[in-house]
Amino acid sequence: MPFFPARDGESLQVRIIGRGQPVLMLHGLGMQGRDWLPFVLPFTRRYQFFLPDFRGAGGSSRVRFNQPDVFHNHMQDMEDLVSHFGLSDFSLVGYSLGATTSLHWHGYGDFTPVRRYLHIDQSPCIANGSDWAYGLFGDQQVRFFSQLEALLALLDGAPDAGPLNRLATGLREAVLGQLLDIFSQVAGRPELRSAYQSTRRWSGMWARLLPVADVADLRAYLRAYLSHTHDYRTTSGNFPVPATVLTGALSPLYPAAGQAEFARHIRARHVVLDKAGHVPLMSQPVAFTRALGRFLNE
Repeated sequence: MPFFPARDGESLQVRIIGRGQPVLMLHGLGMQGRDWLPFVLPFTRRYQFFLPDFRGAGGSSRVRFNQPDVFHNHMQDMEDLVSHFGLSDFSLVGYSLGATTSLHWHGYGDFTPVRRYLHIDQSPCIANGSDWAYGLFGDQQVRFFSQLEALLALLDGAPDAGPLNRLATGLREAVLGQLLDIFSQVAGRPELRSAYQSTRRWSGMWARLLPVADVADLRAYLRAYLSHTHDYRTTSGNFPVPATVLTGALSPLYPAAGQAEFARHIRARHVVLDKAGHVPLMSQPVAFTRALGRFLNE
């Protein structure tokens, strides 16, 4: 797979498939670029897809963050990809973490090469406040944030960096228990938690299967989501390109009402998949592929 150079001297992996108008697809937390492949293959005769792996994911798994704000780091990496391949007038697709990275890019980077934008199941503001009730986990945010804070506190006893599977056994089991509980809620799959409880003696194996498997990366993401500083409603006013907001109506992470409000805010088309959760690629794959095709062909 080809790689592209980041400004800090690291190399990140990107898959390039198809020919035609360029489309840059930014994956979610716990994913990698290859997860887009089943959905883009029907369109490769007309479009060329760039499917990068973010730092810490897939073929870029060995690349660590070089600054405190993970969203700014991802944004700079994507700007480096665009510069390296000379992309212009391209369509941008961002899902979850990729969507936040896209909004950060619009607010703080050079967004001029972007032609159109597809925003998939993400809130423009992570933290709730007096004027926003649609952040991460909606009205359950206080409880969920307390879980994230407890996990971050557990990691105070861990080394600054290194694979989770190399943590001391007791600490590893405690971290994995918290982490898998969180991921089971995010994915809407409670069986993950019960599966771990019944097989926790194999915690080293579980640690290798996790989508975020490095202590430093896990700390960085926890601090980013708990910082309460990322609110893109102000920077996304007068959004400069045509946009589509795609929402899973049953998403446990980000209330559909907040995504509808964001779609109005940026004057975007709003597409709702009525049987999908936060991961419409899994819960409604055919409907998601059709929605992606409509976006590309508009």
